[in-house]
Amino acid sequence: MALAAAPVLPTMNPCSRALAEREVTDMRLIYFGANPLAYPAIRQWSQRNDVEVTCVREGLNADNIGMVQGYDGICLYLSDAMRSDESIYRTLHEYGIRQLSITATGVDGLNRQYAQQYGFHVTNVPGYSPTSVGHFALMSVLMGLRCIAAVEKDALDSRTMIGRELSDVTVGVLGTGRIGSVVADGVTALGGHVIACSARTNPLLEGRVRYVDFERLLEQSDVISIHVPLTEETYHKFDFGAFSRMKQGSCLVNTARGAIVDTEALLAALDAGRVGGAVLDCVEDEERYMATGWKKNPLVQRLTRYPNVMVTPHVAYYTQRAVDEIAVAALGNAKNVIETGRSVDMVL
Repeated sequence: MALAAAPVLPTMNPCSRALAEREVTDMRLIYFGANPLAYPAIRQWSQRNDVEVTCVREGLNADNIGMVQGYDGICLYLSDAMRSDESIYRTLHEYGIRQLSITATGVDGLNRQYAQQYGFHVTNVPGYSPTSVGHFALMSVLMGLRCIAAVEKDALDSRTMIGRELSDVTVGVLGTGRIGSVVADGVTALGGHVIACSARTNPLLEGRVRYVDFERLLEQSDVISIHVPLTEETYHKFDFGAFSRMKQGSCLVNTARGAIVDTEALLAALDAGRVGGAVLDCVEDEERYMATGWKKNPLVQRLTRYPNVMVTPHVAYYTQRAVDEIAVAALGNAKNVIETGRSVDMVL
């Protein structure tokens, strides 16, 4: 087997240069949007599996896509352009790439038509630390109930913005998979009452959580925490009609995907006082502003004018454990697909 040193490209970061110093096997992977905090985990995976990995700090785009030439596989975070730009898929195919290892759980930014047209096997990372998002969501529930957004903005009205204790409210959890169950567990452990709506009941929550339909979740919850993927069925699930049925003064927490909530409907519900507050880690159209600054999103600017709304830039997942696990899982998925054509995390 021929061994060669990995080329050191001008745009490579220190992770790539460090990996390039050793001899490598025939398999070569390129990782776009690599987080420097994950470099040690990537380096260890590379050495353990004897696979060359080139880290690129930037996300994949039209300017750097040429770097893919000569590699067997790719790990990447889906850019906004990949929703509609066929040329990205065509160019990757022309360079011999046959798999896309998505470094996230959500794949709503994938154009499935183009991915299928050019024969890509697509994987995601559904199994990274559920407590990273789950604990952030639990914190957001508590912050919403205690009006922390208003406190931070020095807009606290002692009559209308007084906080509520967890044991005195009903928390509605939409989706009780790996993350939603963490939230439900946390709320019940702290003495709160949980109702849930989910495509499937979770046996681990039996006896502690009462399952209801979506209508009753809206009507009975003092705070709702969203933990479902973005699909055609969940797109704008919280629309004008949903907000009109929510309990007066209830709070909304979204650590899932921005487009599950119709922002215009949320703004109207805030104006009408139907919603008493919102803690949002994701907002519609956020992908367009990842590179230029999340606060430039006009929807974020409109939302943060409200004293009872707090917005964070999609950081619920952002712990060292999660960052490492995402990187390792994405690399493993790429390797498995290249070697066998299969992966347990296959989505297409």
